[in-house]
Amino acid sequence: MKTANVRVRLKGTETYLPTVPARPGSAGKMQASGDGATPQDAPQPHQGASVTRRMAGWRPTGAGPISVVQGDQPELVRRSRDLARNNPQARRALSLYGTHIVGTGMKPRWLTGNAYLRDALHEKWEEWAPYADADGVLCAYGMQALAVNEMAEGGESWGRFRMRRRSDGLPVPLQVQLIPVEQVPLNYSLPNGNNTVVQAIERNAIGQRVAVWMYRAHPGDPVPMRVMDGSTLVRVPFGDALQLYNVARIGQLRGLPWLAPCMTVLQQVGIWQDASVMRKQILTMMVGFVRKVANGGVSAEELAQKWGEIQEEIGDMPGVSLEPGTLQYLDLGEEVQFTNWQETAGADEIFLRSSFQAVAAAADQVYEELTGDWKNTNDRTYRANFATFKRRARQWQFHLLAHQFVRPIVRRWVDVAVGSGAVKVPKSVPDADLYRVTYVPERWEYLNPKQDVEAVTMEIDNGLTARSVEVAARGDDAEVVDALRAADQQREQRLKIARQPATKKPTEPDPAEQDHQP
Repeated sequence: MKTANVRVRLKGTETYLPTVPARPGSAGKMQASGDGATPQDAPQPHQGASVTRRMAGWRPTGAGPISVVQGDQPELVRRSRDLARNNPQARRALSLYGTHIVGTGMKPRWLTGNAYLRDALHEKWEEWAPYADADGVLCAYGMQALAVNEMAEGGESWGRFRMRRRSDGLPVPLQVQLIPVEQVPLNYSLPNGNNTVVQAIERNAIGQRVAVWMYRAHPGDPVPMRVMDGSTLVRVPFGDALQLYNVARIGQLRGLPWLAPCMTVLQQVGIWQDASVMRKQILTMMVGFVRKVANGGVSAEELAQKWGEIQEEIGDMPGVSLEPGTLQYLDLGEEVQFTNWQETAGADEIFLRSSFQAVAAAADQVYEELTGDWKNTNDRTYRANFATFKRRARQWQFHLLAHQFVRPIVRRWVDVAVGSGAVKVPKSVPDADLYRVTYVPERWEYLNPKQDVEAVTMEIDNGLTARSVEVAARGDDAEVVDALRAADQQREQRLKIARQPATKKPTEPDPAEQDHQP
């Protein structure tokens, strides 16, 4: 069915809007629907999808997760690293991720039923942990913190397993090398035989990751002498590599810096703070300006000649920085005009608070911890806010750190420890038992030690949880704790140290007695 073009003229003018084709059912006609007649040009059901004048400027991209990262990651990484170097709030937010997600480290605890093997695995892991870093700088738990901080700042962090010789003297001949995001090129997307390579990640025909391509050295650093060509890419099988990043969208291959949603606010507020400091500095300077005025008895020619002689002798008056007690001489006809600054001290605090609340929301951080502003907070509101944050942090701990970073390291470590003979496995223990591991993060500090301990004790006493579960939640092993308690008791008996009675729970005072108290 043909449709005529519609010309719309602005009322009272001879101006016409661009010609548009008319839609069927337009010109005020009604079309039938299930609920009755509705106009064809009725507004869209969701106001957020409207394209009217109020929303006409909102045209977001429809790019997929790979395309979004491809276009934005390099600049976001550079800006994130700049904020981490120079912006106090950005540095604080990034450091809090490692503080809460890692703390002093997430420890693997083996669940095999063989007590001898379990103790041997724990003992050998703790013996190997100080030597885990291929660079020889950090322990296994320090590498966890660095990897998480790198993930938050750069969007992702990479690791590469490095096999060592038995003659190197390591408890287990294995180390892990951390790789920064820039060393895995985002723009490398070439086929490798029947496999596809997108953003340096190689996948087979069914989409499984089989390898990653990376530079031998950081492209922004001088090439080490031992590396003949730093721009050469090497193919690392994915079994020898690990990637730590936050998967925000289905199909996303690479990560983005965690401060991306609030970078604009952080940068603009930082500029405002610098300008505000300079403004206050200038306003507090006691500066005088000396203006030279020509006397009536001196002609302009004579004054110009005299001023020329002075300039030949001492040169032009230099411009100096504003300092307390400065007197700046001006040339004839010069005068000073300052920007008309308006004092905004009353609104500065409100502006900063609202800005940093937006930053805290975008960064998934607690505002008070981010800014150090505890003025409007009490213990109850903070406990409520921090409880929500702890739930979010646990997601990062177990979905990202444990699964993407610690688990691959533990599995490879088990293979090498058993294969090298560092750990002896009884024949009765199946191979699957070696990989039955739980990952225990550092426990949260008590917000109210008395109430928190009493609550846990009541849960244990009423059968709502087990003591071993609560001990594990603290980052300890119940069997180790019991063994240490038994050793303490034996030592106390041997030294004839009197046992202290258990602390009794305080009882609530009788309301009737309270009424008779003076």
